[in-house]
Amino acid sequence: MMPLKPTHALLAMPRTVCCGALATLALAGGLLAGCESSSPATVITTPAERADAAPAQTDEFAKLGYRLEWRAFPTMLPGETVERLNLFGDVLAAQESAGVVSVIETRSGQVRWSEQVAGRLTNFVGINRDEKTPDRLIVSSETEAYFYDISTGNLKARQKFAQIVSSSPVQVGDILVYGCLNGQVLGHLMLNGFRQWGAGLTGTISTSPLEMPSGRVAVVSSTGDFAIIDGATGLSQGRARMFAGPAAGVEMATNGAVTVIASQDQSLYAFGGDIASPMWRKRTDAPLKFSPVIHDGRVYCDLGADGLTCLEAASGKPIWNNAKVSGSVVGVRNKKLVVFNGSIAWTLDIAKGAIIDQVELKNVSMLKPDTFVDGNLYVAAPSGIITKFSPR
Repeated sequence: MMPLKPTHALLAMPRTVCCGALATLALAGGLLAGCESSSPATVITTPAERADAAPAQTDEFAKLGYRLEWRAFPTMLPGETVERLNLFGDVLAAQESAGVVSVIETRSGQVRWSEQVAGRLTNFVGINRDEKTPDRLIVSSETEAYFYDISTGNLKARQKFAQIVSSSPVQVGDILVYGCLNGQVLGHLMLNGFRQWGAGLTGTISTSPLEMPSGRVAVVSSTGDFAIIDGATGLSQGRARMFAGPAAGVEMATNGAVTVIASQDQSLYAFGGDIASPMWRKRTDAPLKFSPVIHDGRVYCDLGADGLTCLEAASGKPIWNNAKVSGSVVGVRNKKLVVFNGSIAWTLDIAKGAIIDQVELKNVSMLKPDTFVDGNLYVAAPSGIITKFSPR
């Protein structure tokens, strides 16, 4: 299986659905060849055309405290968008909606390799770098895990799951812990590809599990079932119940001592330690739509009509709120909070929540820092551009 090499030529290819279980693309003579297709050829824009369609907005990011370092162009099939962006230190992995994964060097922006992992209709749930074997990239679909050499893109192994998974995994030793459509939690042993253990919640699990201290894992379901599970054995360490779980795409936050969940039952919940003990609940006027963040003993979360709200992590006591600001906290830059809601980004006074700057960001789907405080900022454009901004 040959990795797809990056190119700056104008590419043309049919929209393909390959006939094998694994759809592999090979680049030759400026053309992207796939299996047979009856659909007409579609022009894939060059990097220059992609860049023109989605300007870097250097002035706007300068107001947020960042300067442009590079722009990268992961491989994109016609009509697809960037769906996933994961940072792994010296490399990042971008996956588009047809399943093509591109590994990009964070120092230079060079595309190291690209690969279409499986057919276009395959549902993927996450990308991880193996914590015990860092030269392996793990790409998870809902039915199996694919293990790639992170340097070359060579496929090293494939392992089928004992059941259909529906969340990205967290790794505990040699075990990948997934949430499943049927409410089960799956402990998948990478050493042999078999199920190591299973645990049961109600509803479905699409929110990513969180690793807790001492190898424990926090999981939450769509119906509000919350559990702390031993990642090695699958044994329950504590359970709690809410009236509903997080909305799709809303993730939990933890600092090890406190785990915070933004629920669809119009509440923000906090649970203590690694035994799921209830700590506090903040009621809101509507179901919560954005993920909370915990930093330096404080919780930041968009609470609907109250806007972005800062609370004490230990007690839930409100410190400040700003009804004019919505979204999730991305990070801290130069002692200011950076907040993004999908179209508008703000910098706020971290002590009082007052707006310092506000900018409109166009053609931006994701902002991800490599370090929460004064880190590099990676920006994904849906059309297929990854931009690195560094602190200025």
